[in-house]
Amino acid sequence: MAGTAEEKENTRAYTFRYSPNVSINYEIDGHGEVPLVFVHGFAASLVTWHDIRRLFPKDRFRLFLLDLKGFGFSSKPQDGSYSLFDQADIVIAFIRALGLSNTILIGHSFGGSIALQVALKSTRNHNGSLIGRLILLNSAAYPQQLPLLMRILRHPILSSFMMRLCPARLIVWYTLIRVFRNRKAITTARISRYSNCFNRRGMAHVLIRSVEQLAVVDREGITGGYGAIKVPVLIIWGKEDRITELWQAHRLHAEIVGSHLELLDECGHNPHEEYPEKTCSLILRFIGD
Repeated sequence: MAGTAEEKENTRAYTFRYSPNVSINYEIDGHGEVPLVFVHGFAASLVTWHDIRRLFPKDRFRLFLLDLKGFGFSSKPQDGSYSLFDQADIVIAFIRALGLSNTILIGHSFGGSIALQVALKSTRNHNGSLIGRLILLNSAAYPQQLPLLMRILRHPILSSFMMRLCPARLIVWYTLIRVFRNRKAITTARISRYSNCFNRRGMAHVLIRSVEQLAVVDREGITGGYGAIKVPVLIIWGKEDRITELWQAHRLHAEIVGSHLELLDECGHNPHEEYPEKTCSLILRFIGD
């Protein structure tokens, strides 16, 4: 499905129309020739890139920051199509619709899982020009115990209670406390940004369906074949991540031959928010190499 892209009036925000009932919100930053596509993590939105996006030279790069289906200001249809594969198909259609090639694809956490599937699908479909480089930030690549929020969402009664009775700011604050090692990065502004997106109508359905898809999907279909990825890959990982454990970084690095692994001290699950300057420096050096 090719889809169409159209600019929203008087803003730097745009809409990619993937299907009649799915519109993807995205923003463009910069006017350079090198395209970077950013894919956020679970229960997040493009606001997760707020701190790091300003660090990329605007005359060299053009940043495309997506709200995945169901998240941020993108459509939240009441369907069950919220698997990694569904999201990967949308990202691929988006890149093709905008006519991008040799794209540098950057994914964080759940978004990293999607980015891995995009790279694999591109390889299997012999579309070698679609993705030029892959950058993974604390990406969920292999099965492990789900975080507490996701475990709660697997139980209809508990998830209904939480989503209806707990203020969005409280859920966001608790999640960031678990996710961040660098507590100085948990600012009032950051909590507000996440809360504005998390509290939108239809989010409960999206979160529950996304977790259900993770529970029933063929895990071999997700984790098998990473070694087939041939584009240059950079893996950045906070050493003190309590969400996606450090062993995943080493296993992914071993499986993708020629990949680069960078570990950040005193950093948790979100290196692009906890240490944006350091993370951006690693990315720019990798692109330069």
